[in-house]
Amino acid sequence: MDKIQFNAEEREDKGKGVARKLRASGFIPAVLYGPGYEPSLLKIEKKSAEDIIRKLESHNVIAELVIKKGKREDTVKTILKDIHIHPIRGDILHLDFYRIQMDHAVRMEVAIHLVGEAPGVEKGGILEQELRELQVQALPDRIPSTIEVDISKLDIGHAILVKDVVLPEGVIAVDDPERVVVTVIAPKAEKVEVTEEGVEVPVGETPAEPEVISQKEAEERRREREAREKAEKE
Repeated sequence: MDKIQFNAEEREDKGKGVARKLRASGFIPAVLYGPGYEPSLLKIEKKSAEDIIRKLESHNVIAELVIKKGKREDTVKTILKDIHIHPIRGDILHLDFYRIQMDHAVRMEVAIHLVGEAPGVEKGGILEQELRELQVQALPDRIPSTIEVDISKLDIGHAILVKDVVLPEGVIAVDDPERVVVTVIAPKAEKVEVTEEGVEVPVGETPAEPEVISQKEAEERRREREAREKAEKE
């Protein structure tokens, strides 16, 4: 997994007003928490953080947090647990970091990348990816950045399950082993039936009946049409 590093400073004040001022001054409010530690309030350098987050494929990633405390800097191993984003503007509102220990296994969700071309798709089948992230457990330095799933042998009606995914050594899947990751389904064929007149119509539908009108109604419609055309010319 590529090294990810955020630059942070400790802060004491909290509240919505403080958070707004931090964002206006080029920082993102954040919190660092973990077992055995009191939560720490932080502010993260906004520009560099946005550049990093824009490239992430999953928010649940391992990251180094370099925390500036006066003239001293501490580096903490963390998981970026949550990225709070404004639902309309798309701005990053808050970041949550979780302390980890490198000799303790962690559970994380890792993005799944499909590799290859499925023969079933070439035959007209439809590829459906049911699972886009796989929850795995491993020591922090063993967690892969992505998990590749080879679909080059996937035919129509076939599926790859969680138990079929090949994982790096020391990494185990936590999700249900029978859960479908990706499958190729057959295209839906439209069923038709032939009427007595030889017309094909979809099953469940009936051909439209021709409209029957009297001679009087036909004459009235003709006069109305002529009146409209005359009005348009005037």
